[in-house]
This record gives sequence, C-alpha cells and structure tokens, in this order.
Amino acid sequence: MKKTACIFLVSNLTLPLSPNALYAAHEAGISKKKDEPVVFNPMVISATLSDKSIEEIPGTLHLFDKEKIRLRNVRRAGDILQETPGVYIWGASQGSQAPSANRGNRISIRGVSGVSRTLVLLDNQKMNDPAFGTFNWATLFPEDIERIEVIPGAASALYGGNAFAGVIRVVSKKPTEKEISLTGGYQFNSPESGYGSAVYRDVFDNGLAISIGYRYETSSGYRDSWSFSDPATNQAGPQGTRVTGAIPTHTTNGTPTFQIGDRGNVPWNYHVGQIKAYYDFSPTTRISGGLRYLFSDVRSENPTSYLRDPGGNTVISGTVNVGGTILGRITPSLFLNAETHEDDLRSFLDFEHEFANHSKFSLSFNHLSRGYWSTLVGQNSTFDGGPGTSAHRPQQLINGQGMYSFHLGDRHFLTTGFQVEHGTLKRREYTLSNWQDIDSRTALNLTGDSESLTTSFFVQDEIFLTDRLTAYFGTRLDWWTAEGKSRNLQTGVVKPTEKQSVVEISPKLALVYQAPWQGGVLRASAGRAFRPPTLQDMFADSRRGVVINYANASLKPETALSWEAGIEQHLAATGTRLKATFFENRLFDLITSKNLTFTTTLREATDVNAGTGITRGIELSVDQVLTGWLKLHANYTWTPTARTLKNSASPDSEGKRMPNSPKHILTAGLETNWHDWSGSLTGRHVSKSFNTAENIDVFHNVYGGNQAFWLLDTKLIYTWNKMAELSFAANNLLNERYFQSLISTGRNYVAQVNLRF
Repeated sequence: MKKTACIFLVSNLTLPLSPNALYAAHEAGISKKKDEPVVFNPMVISATLSDKSIEEIPGTLHLFDKEKIRLRNVRRAGDILQETPGVYIWGASQGSQAPSANRGNRISIRGVSGVSRTLVLLDNQKMNDPAFGTFNWATLFPEDIERIEVIPGAASALYGGNAFAGVIRVVSKKPTEKEISLTGGYQFNSPESGYGSAVYRDVFDNGLAISIGYRYETSSGYRDSWSFSDPATNQAGPQGTRVTGAIPTHTTNGTPTFQIGDRGNVPWNYHVGQIKAYYDFSPTTRISGGLRYLFSDVRSENPTSYLRDPGGNTVISGTVNVGGTILGRITPSLFLNAETHEDDLRSFLDFEHEFANHSKFSLSFNHLSRGYWSTLVGQNSTFDGGPGTSAHRPQQLINGQGMYSFHLGDRHFLTTGFQVEHGTLKRREYTLSNWQDIDSRTALNLTGDSESLTTSFFVQDEIFLTDRLTAYFGTRLDWWTAEGKSRNLQTGVVKPTEKQSVVEISPKLALVYQAPWQGGVLRASAGRAFRPPTLQDMFADSRRGVVINYANASLKPETALSWEAGIEQHLAATGTRLKATFFENRLFDLITSKNLTFTTTLREATDVNAGTGITRGIELSVDQVLTGWLKLHANYTWTPTARTLKNSASPDSEGKRMPNSPKHILTAGLETNWHDWSGSLTGRHVSKSFNTAENIDVFHNVYGGNQAFWLLDTKLIYTWNKMAELSFAANNLLNERYFQSLISTGRNYVAQVNLRF
C-alpha cells in the first residue's frame, strides 16, 4: 500500500479513546464502523505538548482551522488572529500594513501588551528573535497554514520565556497527496497591492513527502506617517518666512501643534520561499526538516510638505511663521521616513519515534539567521539625499529540544524534556554619505556584541483522578544568562563585558472536569510565567529623533502569576457551543521606561524593572448553527481592570490603565456554505486604549492615539469546480478612518483566484 505522510497530521491521529474522547468524537459527527478505531477531529497539541481533543485540554484554547482561514481575507496571520477573544492585534501582522518585525507591531492578550511577551511558534520552531523578541509576520503565508492555536495566559511551565501573556502556535499543512496550488490576488484602493503564491506537495511510495512553496507581495503603500511641528518656545524670536498650508491640531495630550506634511507612501515588497521534506522510516519513526527564507523591503517615497511661501513655493526648511505663530525649525528630515530591510533564513529538523503503550520520544533542532538593517535620515538631509546613518542588527538563534512522553501506571501520563537556546546579536552602525544608499558607508560609528543562553528542564504530569476529573501539574526550570559589550567609536566610550544570570522556576496546575450532564466541561488553571529582557533592552542604546534610550544590562526578567476558571457547554441538539472564562494576571518586575533628561529638544531614558500591574476580565463566546448552510459566531471580552499598581520609575502611572489594553473587544459574524457559494461577514469593535503608562494621551482621535473603532469585513467565494475558486473581499466596508497610533487604511477590495491541481 502506498505510504503517505498522514501520520504527521495530529488532526487525524488514531488513538484508543476515553469515554470523554468517545463523546467528543460522537459530538463532532464522526462515524465509526465496527471493529475500527475512532478517528476524531480536531486534535490540538499546544496546551499540553501531547495530542488532545479540544474538549480535554486544561485551559482556554482558541482554534482557527484552515476552513475559517479560507472564509476570511487572510493575507497575514493577524487578519484572523484579530478575531480571537481577548486579543488586540494591529500593525505589521495584518496584510494591509507594511511587513516588518519592528515597525508598528502590536499585540495584547488579556490586557498584557508587548510582542516579546507573546511566544509565537511555527510547528516546533520559535519565531521570536533574540534581539527584540519580535518577528516578521510575512514569514507565514496563509496557503501553508493548517490551523492556528492560541493559548492565553501564563505558559512558561511548558514553553519558558516569552510565553508570558500567551502562546500562538501556527501548524503547517503537511502533504497527504500530490497537489499543486496557485493563488493570485490584487487589492484595490488603500493601498493597491498584488500578491501570489505557488505550493507543490507530493507523497511518494518510499515514505518520502515534500512541500515546496513560494509567496510574494508588492504594494504601493499609503501615507500612514505624518509630519508635525510645534510652536516655538520663544515667540519673540525671528519672525521667519510667512507660510500657509499648515493645519492646526493638537497632540494626544492636548498640546497645540501643526501638521505640516506627510512622510509619503510606504511601498513594500517581500518574498518567502520554503522547502520541507518528511520521511517515514516506519509507521512509528519519522523525520522531517526544511528551510524557509524571507526577504522584505520597506521603503519611503514622495514625501509632501504642505507649507507654501507667499510666492506659492514649497517650503521644507527654515524658520516659518503660521498666522503669527512661529514654529520650531523646519528641516527636510521631518518629512522623511527611514527605510528597513530584512532577510530571514530559518531551518528545522525534527525526529520522532513512538514506542509501545503510546509513549513517544522526539528531538527538534531550529536555527534562525536574521539580518535586519535600517537607514536613518540626518538633520541636514534633503528629499534627494544627504547624510544619514544605517543600523545593522544581524542575529542568530539556535534552539534544540528533546522530549519524552510516557504512561506511568494507569493514572499518570508524563511529558518531560530539556531545551537549550542560544541567541546572539552583533550590532553595527555606520555613517552614510547618502541616506538613500545603504552602501554609501563612510565610517563605522559603533559596535556591539551580545548573547544569551537558556538551559531548561520541564516535566508535566497528567493525572487521571477519576473518570471525569483530570489534573495537570507541571513545572519548568530555566537557567538564563546574558552578556554583552559595546564600543562607540565617535565618543570613545567603551562598555566592557557585563553579564547576568538568573534561574526561573515556572509551575502550573490545571483541572479539567467532564460534567455529568452531556456536553459540559469545567476548567481551572493557575501558573507562573517569566519574560527575560531582550538583548536590545540590555545592551543596545537606540535613538529615534530626539529620544535616546540607553540600554540597561542590569535588567532582570519580568514575572507573572495567572489564573483562570471557565465553563464550556456544547448542545448537540441545537448546534450550540458556549464558553465563559474569568481570568486574572498579576504582573511583577515589569520593564518600563525611566526618564533621565526630558526637554523639548532631548529626551534621555533607560529601561528599569519598576512596575507591577494587574489585569482581570471575562471572555464570552458562542457558536451557533443556524441552518445547514449558515453559522453564527460571536465573542466578547470585557477587561475592566488593567491597572498599573506600582511604578517607581513613573509614579504618575500608578493607578492608571496599562497601555494597549482596550476595555471592550467584540467580534460577531456569519459564515455560510451553500452549494458552490461560501463566505463570511464579520464585524469587530475595539474600544479606545492608551499608548502611555501615565494615560496622558487622552485625545484618542488624533495622530498617535489609540481610537475606538468598528470594522465590517466580508468575503464571498465561488467554487467554479474542484480545480478553481474565485473570491472577492471587501475590508472596512464602512470606510472608517481611525488612529491606532498611525492612521488606518480605508475601504479596500480584494479579488483572488485559487487553482488546485
């Protein structure tokens, strides 16, 4: 019989089932022939590192399968993750924004904000880089995603650092048959862009399976960054050139300012290529490996000054007078954006062997080589060129893990393992004779080298207390060290090697109770998490405009205590699934910014461990089958408490709402599958939030603010035949223009063609 790679698909795993699992299989509508094993779906692995039905997992898990992804306009994973209860996500994770690991990347889970505080995994591979704790979401393309699993709350007991606010695990599609799929699409308006992908999968008779894919995207971008100038401090000084065109407005804290232009379009293009191979030595032994490469280029084009002198000429420099108000000195750099470039090579190798009694041993090895560089505009630059600087931050991440899962008697199932992770950052900064040409280097200004090493051991015991009650107890020990040094060749300042070492212990306890009434599950869990500071935080000074942030090698990890309790009820007769969860996160040693110098022309700051906080709320969700071809889904998250309790670095933030933590998040929509037609209609509301810990940004509907918004998106799909599918999507149907620090995109339309052979 022809071998396939089906054994790699945990979504089609064959196991002997407990009564609870049998019920889950029955509820999923899966039939069983006499004397055949029950095969049920879905299966998930993120919550326990072992294969579980979704009804048996010890805690909240949100699942987006490939059908949900197909029914949405998903260009990047954030386009579907924004529907997750308790998750606020915006920026480069979404397809309408420029792709970047560092530009406008924002995620908050249950009020706990920060990309580096959320662990992102692609299968077994960690995606967070060692320098910033972020990654470029364009690395993942939808055509290669089988499903996405989201686990909110502390998860360091299994995953260690970065699993502070939660874990997002993306599971790749694996070959089950020979197929070629081609996708092409074009987005009309705000901004215009085109994209395409090609994927080839095949399964051979000798146990080998392969997957080869490529995706690209190019966009003209849109004008999301604006230019401002504040009134000068000394209004009795030179009168300057009288100009028109400046637009009076105010900052988020109410200070008067003038919009004097914009920084132009932000066009981008990126390319992702991958090759993966899977080989079955036997039905119980398998190996897989592969490479994935991303190149991303984000530029800036056609900046605009609104200022005009009495002769109608454009003004981009000098002292100007707007109706009697003298503005701060105008320079071309106010209108110019930095350019960023990334190339990202990832490789992985996984080995797995299953023993008798459903025990399993696995080894995984992952490697990341990420190059990230950006150009900065000098104060005396012009639109056509001039001096600038470039910052290069090449990084390496090596991660190896071994894991063994086995039964210990009749009532225990243990998962234990070790992990070693090594990250490096080699920082170089240069002077450029032309800020538009990254190769026009004239001098090396700064060098900095740093590295981190984490050695971990973990164990989890799944204890079958009764036929209905299962307990999970696990803990993990992480020994984390970091060291670095730097040399500023312009000032002669040398920072010698500094080193820090910390041991973190992260326990977690969870209970799952299969209720005596049909379809009911009760869950409760509590655990500890930590998040180590990044190499950028500890060893790399940074400057953005007049803001200088000094690294702090004395930073220690942030920690959190999280707990939740919830109930899930499935009513098979009515096609209803209800979920309700109460959660709380207590946060300690939060890394926050402390001002050292604060003037109108210079702000010097450094990061310190100075904060404690708490977030608390409720998540509610419902899925309802309305007819055989129409489904309703809705979820609502209320986070009334997201408060800074203590912050010695900024006492004014104490008692204030934590940044990027909306109080209300609501998503509701319909999904349909009717003959050859399918699609979705989804509405989403996110309430206002703050960008500052002190909550001084009280004006949310201006540049820099986090404004409340309503969005309505739709997608309609026509299946022409088994080989061809056409779709049309409309995003932001209400054409709402709102601020999430930067200005959002307006209404846009996407036409797409999918071909499968």
